[in-house]
Amino acid sequence: MDLKGKRSLRSIFIRYILYFILGTALLLFLDMMTFSLMLNSKIVLPANYFEQKIESSRDTILKADIVTKDMIPEGCSYGVYNESGKMLYGNFNSKASQNAWNTIQGNQNSSGRNHYYKVFHRDKQTCIVEYSLTAQFSHPLLRKYFMNPELFIGILFICLFIGEVLLLSARFGRYFSKEMKILMKATEQIKKQNLDFQPEHSDIREIEEVINSLNQMKSALKDSLEKQWNMEKSRKNQISALAHDIKTPLTIIKGNAELIKETCQDAEQVKYNDYILKSADEIQHYLKMLIDMIKSEDTLVLRPVRIETKVFFQKLVDQEKALASEKNLELINEQDKIPEFFYGDEELLYRAIMNVITNAVEYSPKKGKLLFKVQGTEKSLKFLIADSGNGFSKEELEFATEQFYRGDKSRNSKNHYGIGLSIAKSFIKLHQGEIELSNSTKMGGAQVVLKIPLDARI
Repeated sequence: MDLKGKRSLRSIFIRYILYFILGTALLLFLDMMTFSLMLNSKIVLPANYFEQKIESSRDTILKADIVTKDMIPEGCSYGVYNESGKMLYGNFNSKASQNAWNTIQGNQNSSGRNHYYKVFHRDKQTCIVEYSLTAQFSHPLLRKYFMNPELFIGILFICLFIGEVLLLSARFGRYFSKEMKILMKATEQIKKQNLDFQPEHSDIREIEEVINSLNQMKSALKDSLEKQWNMEKSRKNQISALAHDIKTPLTIIKGNAELIKETCQDAEQVKYNDYILKSADEIQHYLKMLIDMIKSEDTLVLRPVRIETKVFFQKLVDQEKALASEKNLELINEQDKIPEFFYGDEELLYRAIMNVITNAVEYSPKKGKLLFKVQGTEKSLKFLIADSGNGFSKEELEFATEQFYRGDKSRNSKNHYGIGLSIAKSFIKLHQGEIELSNSTKMGGAQVVLKIPLDARI
């Protein structure tokens, strides 16, 4: 997509900085206007108000026999001293009285901390009036219990400034988060392997560039996956066609071999003919498994239902007994803390577990032992199958669940084609579960654990 008209992150940051500067300037202006209005409406007295009031009372203070409190502006303190510096009367406390006299004797009119003094030299007496040069509220109660107006205006500005920062930050955060969500939606769709969506577009140039890159990657990935899917479909079709083509000559071979068996009287020839029939049955069994596997991959759909655990376990045990009867195996069937029910595709789970049980029976020696245990935990349900055979080799522990893998042990088996564990793994993965291979210390042979979660209905 054309990036013209898109804003860069740099321009967006500059815009918000300008907003911040203009907002701060506006706050300063409003602060000053508020203070000015308070002065004009006489809510606040100017900083030199008390100084002017004191000056206006100068003649009264100088001519009066005794300086009284009503001659002094409200909010000011005073003291009348003799020539030796002793305070004769006034409303200074002892510390303030001494501080005021020492300041005047030092030819100063301020003792710091906003304390200023006016001096009136009377007949053998000195009157000192203390005042402040800060704006004050005109109302006495406000002056007594509230902060001075200058501090109030300063705190008001700080509060408004913090509010401005928070407001601009929240607005920028919402704007940027909205644009980032567009990017996250695109990545989420790709993660879900939904490659047919059209991504939304961002107003920010840098994010739009990333979206364009993701769009190109999506298209390339879609083309690659479609090519892979088509190749996989073609491979399955070829295998399926080949399997069906083999069935025709195999049927002819098997039919002729059975005809020879019925008509031939030569014992040696009958013996070799039996080998042909047995091998033909094996090939036929293999082709059936191969065709079933291809069909299951194409049409496999998970249909979870509520499964009664004990009923399902008993169904598996009954089939296990039938399989194990030929080898006269000792069956050990156990249940441990199993839930009353669980959710899953009963048919697929049954096929997965029976594939593992069939392998376990096959690799168990005659009159050996076979352990089948179902165990419940807080979050999962486990189906454990262990035999008393030779166990897995190191290589088999790594590759036994791969399709068509056949380890050394498999080569000695006429009925094993490296498919059973692969099918079991795929069915369990559909249930968001996992398969674990190990060697059983208890039984001495191979051990397979099929585990499915209980915390979701899949």
